[in-house]
Amino acid sequence: MSRSLDAPLQFVKGVGPRRVVEFHAAGLFFLEDLLLRLPIRYEDRSCLLAIANLHEGEVASVSGEVLSCGVRSSSRRRFQVFEMLVGDSSGQVRAVFFNQRFLSDVFVPHQSVVLFGKVEKSRFGGGLQFQNPDYEIVTGEGSSSDQPGIHTGRIVPVYERLGTVTSKMLRRIVHAALKEVPLDLEDPIPDDVRHEYKLMDRCSALNQVHFPRSGDSIDDLNRFASLAQRRLIFEEFFFFQLGLAVQRRNMDTVLKPHKIEVNNRIRRAALSVLPFRLTKD
Repeated sequence: MSRSLDAPLQFVKGVGPRRVVEFHAAGLFFLEDLLLRLPIRYEDRSCLLAIANLHEGEVASVSGEVLSCGVRSSSRRRFQVFEMLVGDSSGQVRAVFFNQRFLSDVFVPHQSVVLFGKVEKSRFGGGLQFQNPDYEIVTGEGSSSDQPGIHTGRIVPVYERLGTVTSKMLRRIVHAALKEVPLDLEDPIPDDVRHEYKLMDRCSALNQVHFPRSGDSIDDLNRFASLAQRRLIFEEFFFFQLGLAVQRRNMDTVLKPHKIEVNNRIRRAALSVLPFRLTKD
């Protein structure tokens, strides 16, 4: 199902009537408002490392099979740890999540998953671990085999948090919203202007600025210099200049209520208040 860009945000998948209050507080009311709120930066999560090649302190992505998982208690009252052991052909690594008991309903053994986060040394039994990593279930129970990864395995957009709506939630919402944008989306920039400046169409720009293609430069993206970003920046300045031109034209055509005329009496009055005499020049 496609929606127009002026569709209210509360009907976008993942938003709803309760969460939309936080979007409204940030000045986002329509689908277009959401899609024009661009990522603040990008992370390249496309390179998957073998578990044996992980090093403490680095930020990395790995892909493997869930070998075991479950909630374990801790010495702190009301503090629980969900722990998961993931392995590939080269080794094993732990992933720990604090106070996220619901993950026991998300992960089960034999799932294929991708993890992304900072690698650190485990406090329990040595070895390496991920702490509260981003994750994506690739195959097995709970996966979406018909949907490509949006949190891992690609260049990933990072958004500014909206109240309780995290960057990961926003990534999922924006991904769903882009599916509702019609492919024949009307482009507000005239064709001759787009062709002159070699700009991509608006629909492609909106898709690629949120979910870049695999070959896009991460450096260009983080400098806001990709083709998609340049297209949307041009669009903003184009309409800003157009608005100024319309304002100037309106000012030129509006008759002022009083016409100011300078005569000899006004000239003499002005000369009389000067503390010096003017030269002939």
